[in-house]
Amino acid sequence: MTDPEIKRLALANFVREAPKKFDVGMLEHNPKGDKGLWRMNASQLIDAAIEETIDQFHYLTVLKEKLKNE
Repeated sequence: MTDPEIKRLALANFVREAPKKFDVGMLEHNPKGDKGLWRMNASQLIDAAIEETIDQFHYLTVLKEKLKNE
């Protein structure tokens, strides 16, 4: 794949998947509509982003190990 093809594929995947993922997150974390990202302060937003980064690190660690064993 060329870089422009990768860009188009990634963008199309994002446009298709991101709204669904956000909606699921709202239902899980803010079902009553009384919380939400806008109400989080800067420190809470940073902490949430760090938690997501830690999750990603673990996913990538497992993927790396699986690829080693193929």
